Amino acid sequence: MPTFKTWSIGEVLTASDLNTAFSPIPLYASAITAQYTGGAIAADGTASVAIAFPASRFTVAPIVTVSTSDARLTAFISAVNAGTVTVGLRNNGVGNSGGTVTIYGVAMQFTSGTAAG
Repeated sequence: MPTFKTWSIGEVLTASDLNTAFSPIPLYASAITAQYTGGAIAADGTASVAIAFPASRFTVAPIVTVSTSDARLTAFISAVNAGTVTVGLRNNGVGNSGGTVTIYGVAMQFTSGTAAG
């Protein structure tokens, strides 16, 4: 977590100030909105969807978080690389899911050599 510092007018910011007092921002990021259209997922059933990232967006496998528009389904990452993410969908066992489900997410890479930064 960044340290807290107060600067005075005219004070020069050093590299150390910038490296310790500011949170890193992602080097690369992508919002995810995709559709699962494979039909209803039965109670306790699973399905998966492969989602391509924009071409050449990431240089390593990014950190990805996902959710769905159907409360019956839990979304999880089953595979990820620099070009695609495979999202698993698990029905929590309370009846069939909808036949079409929207998947929402965010993928981030914080430095050029690693997703975590």
